[in-house]
Amino acid sequence: MKLIVEVDEREYILELQPDGAAAAYRLQGVSESSGTASVIEVEPGVYSVLLASRSFTVYLAPNGSGLEVWVGTVRRRISVADARDRSGKSKKAAAAGPLEIRAQMPGKVIKLLVAPGDAVEAGQGLIVVEAMKMQNEMKSPKEGVIRRIHSIEGATVAAGETLMVVE
Repeated sequence: MKLIVEVDEREYILELQPDGAAAAYRLQGVSESSGTASVIEVEPGVYSVLLASRSFTVYLAPNGSGLEVWVGTVRRRISVADARDRSGKSKKAAAAGPLEIRAQMPGKVIKLLVAPGDAVEAGQGLIVVEAMKMQNEMKSPKEGVIRRIHSIEGATVAAGETLMVVE
């Protein structure tokens, strides 16, 4: 299976060859690597990844037309497409329309940095969520206006829960 994976606007080709509980992989792009990996979903949106002798917990949450991926405190926006089904959409078209800002992992809303109707810039802080005793400021993926806020300060949120909508 061949996939096109875009990570923070960098494109890679990922080739996977399933082999029982694991899969041989080859990643080509800005950097290249290959090996064997095992991935197990431990709960919705949370995966345990064994890569060679290293183990990671990966959190996935849908965000607009792509995904947000958290490994530790590092957040990345990704999109995955079958190489055969690649559409000709431009990146601007993919960013058009409303985008949901979702919790990457279970946590508590510490502070709302915006209000409904506020204009925001790409990269601007929107909300601070505490997870695993670390405070994470979630930023706007695009320029737009805050249309809805689905949470309040002090609220407990689940992984993948919609926190607000940027349009």
